[in-house]
Amino acid sequence: MKLSLTVEADTINVLALNMGRIAIDIDGIELDDLINVVCDNGYSLRIADTSGTLTAKMPLPRSVSLPGLCCSTAHITRRDNIILGQASLQRHEDCHNAWIHDTHYGYLLRLNARRYPVLELKRMGLSAACRRLVATLIQHYDISILHLDAGGDLLPGFTTFDW
Repeated sequence: MKLSLTVEADTINVLALNMGRIAIDIDGIELDDLINVVCDNGYSLRIADTSGTLTAKMPLPRSVSLPGLCCSTAHITRRDNIILGQASLQRHEDCHNAWIHDTHYGYLLRLNARRYPVLELKRMGLSAACRRLVATLIQHYDISILHLDAGGDLLPGFTTFDW
């Protein structure tokens, strides 16, 4: 997730939290302007008072959001690419095309469409490196969607393949 804004403020303090979240303390800006910019970009902004009590937040429940991540197809093997391509074309009962979609530059995996997506990937014959990537991203970032894209960024700490 990338959000770009130009903020003129007296002071800005940023604190890293768990699960990729940050806390920002900003003095000297109009709060309404900041909220409007963040919301216009489709993100949620939670506002806390000084005691840490939540005073305002995005009105939509978490169950309607789909947290996702985009990374390079270099994290999967050539064989993984072939298997995902075939899976996205299946058109019969119990097929994988309901949760694996070909984007012409990679694949979109709807991980929340399967109860045990990593086990499904293992049954399909995907590599241990691919399954480890998916399992780690689910565990650490609680993602529901993974976009493997030819133009995506390489993630540090994961195996890459030159194909």
